Amino acid sequence: MSSSATKDLFKWRRDDAKMAECVLKKIRQVLHNRQFSGNNYKMLHGQSHGIPIYQAEVLSNLRLVYQIDCTLDDDGQVSAVKVYGIYSHKQLGHIWPWLSKFLNGRGEVYRQRCILRELAGPGSAVYRPATFPPTLDEFTTDESPIFVHEDGSNEVCKSPYRRFVVLFSICRMAVLIQIHTRLISMVRFVVAKEWQIVQCPTSCYVIGRSGTGKTTAMVFKMLGIQRAWEQVSGARKPRQLFVTRFPVLAAKVEEFFTSSVESLALAGCTQDELRNLRSRNRNAEDEEPQMTDPLNALSYRVGTPQKYSDLSDHDFPLFITFDQASLARMIAVDSHIDDPNCYDRHNFILAKVINDESSFITYDIFTANYWPRLCSTLAQYFGPWLVFSEFMGVIKGSEQAFRSPSGILDRQTYAELSARTYPVFAEDRHALYSAFESYSKLKRERGGYDMADRTYAILKALSRNPLKGQPVDHLYVDEVQDNLIIDIMLLRMLCNNADGLFWAGDTAQTISAGSSFRFADLKSFIHRTEVRSYILLRVRYDHNAFPQAEGRVGIQKCSKKPELFELAINYRSHGGIVNCAQSIVNLITDFWPESIDILRPECAMLGGPKPVFFAGSEDESLPYEPFLSGLGGNRELGAEQCIIVRDSVVRKQIRERFGDIAVILTLQESKGLEFDDVFLYNFFEDSAAPLSQWRVLLMAFNIQATTSSLDVSGSPHSVLCTELKNLYVGVTRARKKLYLLDNSQKSEPMRQLWSDEGLIEVAPSTDICRYIGESSPEQWAASGYKLFNAGQFQEAIRCFERADLPRQLRIAQAYQLRQIATLTVRATERQRAFLAAAEAFVRCAGEALGAQKTSFYGDAAKCYASADNYLNAAKFYTDADDFAGAVGQYRKAGRFDKLVQILARHSEDITASLKNEVLYICVVYYSRDGLRPPFALFSSTEKELIYLEEKGLHKARIDLLESHGRFRDVAEVQFSLGRLCDAIQTLLRVEVRESPDAMQRAVDIALDTVWRACSFDMPVRDILRNKESDAHKVLNCIKDIPLGRMNVSDSRQIRFFRAVEQSPSAEAIYRLGEEFSDWGEDAMALMAFDVFFSQLPTLHSVHPAQVDNFLRRFERYVCLLASVVSHEISLLPADPHVRKVFGIVPSADHHFTTTEGTFLHRRFAHNRYLSADIDLLLNTQLKARLREKVLEEDNIICVARAFSSQCTHVVLHDQHCRKKDCGHQHWQRSSLNATLYNAKVNLHLQQIHILDSMFSVVGEYKDWHSRVTSWLHRLYEAIYCPIYIEGSVPDLNWNAFRNAAKCVGVVREWIQKAIEYLEPTDDPTNDMDYLMNVIRVTCLHTALGGQCVLQKYVSRESCCVPYGEHLALEDNNVSLDIVASLVEFDPTSGVLALHFLLQNGVGMDLSAVCDFAEEICSTLVSSLRPSGDLCPLHDLLVPRRWIMNSDKPVVDRDIIHGFLSCLRLLMNILRSGRVYAQFALPQPRVSFVDIILARMCRMLCICVSAQPISRFPLTLPFPVGYNVRDIGLSKTIAETLLLPPPEVGDKRNLSLQNLRQLANLRRQYLDTILALDSGSASTDLVHLVHKNSRYLTRRISPRIPQLFFVDAEDISQQVKRPPPF
Repeated sequence: MSSSATKDLFKWRRDDAKMAECVLKKIRQVLHNRQFSGNNYKMLHGQSHGIPIYQAEVLSNLRLVYQIDCTLDDDGQVSAVKVYGIYSHKQLGHIWPWLSKFLNGRGEVYRQRCILRELAGPGSAVYRPATFPPTLDEFTTDESPIFVHEDGSNEVCKSPYRRFVVLFSICRMAVLIQIHTRLISMVRFVVAKEWQIVQCPTSCYVIGRSGTGKTTAMVFKMLGIQRAWEQVSGARKPRQLFVTRFPVLAAKVEEFFTSSVESLALAGCTQDELRNLRSRNRNAEDEEPQMTDPLNALSYRVGTPQKYSDLSDHDFPLFITFDQASLARMIAVDSHIDDPNCYDRHNFILAKVINDESSFITYDIFTANYWPRLCSTLAQYFGPWLVFSEFMGVIKGSEQAFRSPSGILDRQTYAELSARTYPVFAEDRHALYSAFESYSKLKRERGGYDMADRTYAILKALSRNPLKGQPVDHLYVDEVQDNLIIDIMLLRMLCNNADGLFWAGDTAQTISAGSSFRFADLKSFIHRTEVRSYILLRVRYDHNAFPQAEGRVGIQKCSKKPELFELAINYRSHGGIVNCAQSIVNLITDFWPESIDILRPECAMLGGPKPVFFAGSEDESLPYEPFLSGLGGNRELGAEQCIIVRDSVVRKQIRERFGDIAVILTLQESKGLEFDDVFLYNFFEDSAAPLSQWRVLLMAFNIQATTSSLDVSGSPHSVLCTELKNLYVGVTRARKKLYLLDNSQKSEPMRQLWSDEGLIEVAPSTDICRYIGESSPEQWAASGYKLFNAGQFQEAIRCFERADLPRQLRIAQAYQLRQIATLTVRATERQRAFLAAAEAFVRCAGEALGAQKTSFYGDAAKCYASADNYLNAAKFYTDADDFAGAVGQYRKAGRFDKLVQILARHSEDITASLKNEVLYICVVYYSRDGLRPPFALFSSTEKELIYLEEKGLHKARIDLLESHGRFRDVAEVQFSLGRLCDAIQTLLRVEVRESPDAMQRAVDIALDTVWRACSFDMPVRDILRNKESDAHKVLNCIKDIPLGRMNVSDSRQIRFFRAVEQSPSAEAIYRLGEEFSDWGEDAMALMAFDVFFSQLPTLHSVHPAQVDNFLRRFERYVCLLASVVSHEISLLPADPHVRKVFGIVPSADHHFTTTEGTFLHRRFAHNRYLSADIDLLLNTQLKARLREKVLEEDNIICVARAFSSQCTHVVLHDQHCRKKDCGHQHWQRSSLNATLYNAKVNLHLQQIHILDSMFSVVGEYKDWHSRVTSWLHRLYEAIYCPIYIEGSVPDLNWNAFRNAAKCVGVVREWIQKAIEYLEPTDDPTNDMDYLMNVIRVTCLHTALGGQCVLQKYVSRESCCVPYGEHLALEDNNVSLDIVASLVEFDPTSGVLALHFLLQNGVGMDLSAVCDFAEEICSTLVSSLRPSGDLCPLHDLLVPRRWIMNSDKPVVDRDIIHGFLSCLRLLMNILRSGRVYAQFALPQPRVSFVDIILARMCRMLCICVSAQPISRFPLTLPFPVGYNVRDIGLSKTIAETLLLPPPEVGDKRNLSLQNLRQLANLRRQYLDTILALDSGSASTDLVHLVHKNSRYLTRRISPRIPQLFFVDAEDISQQVKRPPPF
């Protein structure tokens, strides 16, 4: 049922109830009983005209006009009765044939379905509704059968036309109501394409030109969702949000939606309820339209919350705008941080959005206040609209800008943007950016903000904190092209349903400042946004260890691909205007396809006249002066006629010349408005595009030219694209007639193009009077309301003057004054202007009632606030029931007493959140200054304390407690606030000190504070010395408390921290560690030791005794750590000391947490542990700590001189070493003794023990073997010194070693592990390293003893180092022979191995090779005296090391010769340069070689062997070497030593000369032997003397001791000191 039919019915009900009842009876017959016969079913026009239209006779003079229509339903299409109206016989007219023909344009299928009738049954006279499958047929006629003529009428009479227009423009959005006794149900009247949109289950994009029904489809979709919810009991109400740009449109859409919902609700109403509804409707019809702030969407919905978070289900569906005083502000209120100490720029902008609308820079403000400062260069080519759009839409509001760090494109990024995507300023990017920088600077100076600033600030706030309040389920955005891309992102974030989005718009109308995108760009942007957010949410879900991702706003990814719909039927304008507008769209799509969405050509439902292009005279100073001169006086354009100009300057010129002759709007102001007749004035004349570009456009369009040769898509022709969009908006503002007034040359190209296409009529400019439309006061009033709601207050004033509506006039004038004030720049003038506007609003409020009165008071309050008149602003905010605004103004005025009054007098009128805010403000103010409010704010002290605690007003809380003498509670509050020193000082006050537990509480606070900051592994000394740290402060606070008054444990802890503060390496700290340990406080002891060793000393040049002391202490630390790790000592989290030391905090349910930043805290782990978990974590961390500290200490020890050998230069020359970086010891020769030797060995044993303590609990790691081998090597060098005067194995004193049994036991284990791991590598060149290690390990084994059978390990196949193919040996293994010679005293194997080493070795250890040679030599000691005596060892001069074992074999002469050959080879190597190639020599290399050479010479002089006397008869009665009596061997030795060999002719009868020569040679040998011993405190040699008196001998030297023996075993027992364990 059409709205006109409904109005007719209500009119009849009001005027003539009986007549109305007759009408209802007829409706019941037709609709309810479906009796289509007789006078109920008479065709006004037959089927030949098209769709049948019927009339039903009500009375003799009344007819019910209806049609059997085919409408869409959920399952397809169904027959329905469409009632057009109730007419008298005279009113029927001739509209119906044309309507029939018009409807027939929907196609043959539609026609057949409207004609079809189905009887309810055989013989029945009742018809049932027919059902059909759905069809997508639309209007198919190329030319509408109904034509609107130039006079504004169609081919039927004017009055019915108005009804027809209502039916097909407004009522097509309405519901058809079928009325019978108790049933009123809705039948949707939408076309198939719109029905598809309504039924679409996914998100959708709806594109359609102006008037194509986008909003209609949107509202019906909302209505369907609302209706579906109402039919499901207990379901949650869907939150639907409709967003548009214009508040008046939001209000109108909500009004229609609400009326539709109410109509649906009538189905269950009683007769009384229906009568009440009619009464309300009648009263509503009689009321005047409410005139409230048209720029504030909330003013149309009284009671809408100011915060988004306060929205409840009751507030939905919500119809609102996005801009100021609407949705953006609601979100800003929630996102703003009300903290005066917050200096974030974005938070400052949010405060402006909430409280200072006058600082918002609209396009009008930009044009008036900013453009004059910027336009010097740009004005020649571009207008302010283009520049402002580029600022907002590209530099600040684009996707690229949002992704940039500052939210603004930098100059380089902007200059590099695609010229095809952003063509307008492609050639002027740098100049435009310079203008933008000037604009930004000016904006900062004036404290303004623009739309991009506002949205970006909100987005930044939402990136830090989640959106407060529930998201919406369905989002509908109308005219989406009028928003920035970042606005779209914010809107998208509000909806949690990825399939509940509805985006509608038309990119042909992107003339709103800042809008700059296509629907394709919109779809891509939303898709990328959803994908990015979806990935972020997946990462946050899969990696819970990243708390920084929490709180971000997530956007759900759509499950199905959104649908795209196009609407191409224009229901607003007729074909003449639509075709002209379509030609403009065609130009844009042909030449700038990336700037617009390409759709099907638009068509109109009605035909109509072509636009008229008037040609004027070019000589006129003001164009079309003759044309407009007919206006003036009483002649003016009508209420529905409008002149559209480029800008306000042209409007001012027209009015100055001709007077107030018409409604005159700029293109920007006309957006969203429609008029019957539009005069588009000088559009081309004032165009930013020059004539040349318009001509190029015509040439490109001309069919004779090719577009490839005339490309206008890029710069500098891109401004034409924007101009054509402006032209499209201007053309489509007309509903009936369009007149173009332009006589400039720039207009000629488009005039010619339109003329060639037959789209316009060109006419000479004549008197405008013939085009004047007469308007009634009602029409002027309607136009005034329309313009007022569009924010065009000046034009609304004009209309209300002509409508003789003085009250409405004053209202419009008040808003006009406010608009003028907003555009005023100078502060004083701006203030006066706002005061004038405020006073005007106050006068308007005096004439108004109800909600309108309240609204005017609110507007007055805002104006007073903008004028800084805080008290008046607060007063009128209070009158407007806007207590939040009043609170803000009273705060600025400093009238906190008024705030208290608001609490006292309006407690029931204000929201809970505002009440809390005011209470908080008052409490802060009065508690800060110690004042008392005029009214009590709380009923009791305890309630006040609870409130102060909840709000964090701790100073006020403390003051209140102090005023009541509750100092202990004060201290606890101070402690909870972290004001630790204040808490301690409060506890130590005179008033509190008498309390027995006050001092203990003070000490506990101090110790807890220190331990929290100075737990294990923290830089304790730095923290305690930092005067700003809490730990330092609290220790200072308790310094006057005597330690004797504390308990023993607290006293030790205080002493510990004070000692650390002085120095972490102080002796007192170590002693306290020992004290802690002795008292069983192992955690405290570990802490003390760890602090003491937190910075290990540099031991490079420290005396060995000091190093030994360090190792002793460090060993205790290591052993304590190892005991804890191995669980010999348990550190339980239940122990308070353990919790203090390691920052463990007990929590509920027997769980524990670790303090952030402490030793046990794991940054990305879940911080909640059981006791067993803490034990495991502590074990793991201490194990790592043990390894870390021991390895750190080991690296320091490795470079300590106390562990290094003697400098060979100092020993050799007994002089100071001049090398600066010499790492050796520099003891003088006279200082070298057994004590120093044993001290050095002891240091090595202690360090090995420390390492083994670590290895035993940490386990073997990747470099364990290399470190073990390295320290065995170092121990070997300490025991087997390269220089014998440093000491040797016989000097080992086991009593000189601390904990000798454990240390030697560790070394024995290491020897076994080392020999197990030692294997030659695959590279034969590295075999020498292996053999050197075998020598060292075997030597250590012989010196330290043990049960390890080394031969077993070196006999393995993997350990075999063969001699080579030239030697056919049974055991072809060099390593086995080395071990055999050293362990089993097998000189034969030793000589073979030594010869192999000297022949093949590279990079060998020279000292080890010499030690090996000397060990071989020691096996020959029993063969040195082949005298035939019973005791061959008598009178031998040998090193003690040679005679430590008594199991030395007797060696034959060949082996001795072989050994001497090896020594000769070695001596030759030492004397030549080969020594540097074959051996790895330590520094200084020359002195080291000299030392080894001297050592070999000494050994040659001492050692040689011979066979028993019976086998060699040619012997001398005395030695010819020192110990040798074999003349042949003596010659070999002499030659090796480069000495002249003895010349003996007759070996049995020596001459005196021979005897003297041999005696001299013997003395030379002795001098060589004693050479290095001179000046040394250590004596390596011993003179063997048999105790039998018959073996007479002289003392060789006083420096060489004599050893008296009975047999060889006796010698070994006297020399050898085996380990006693």
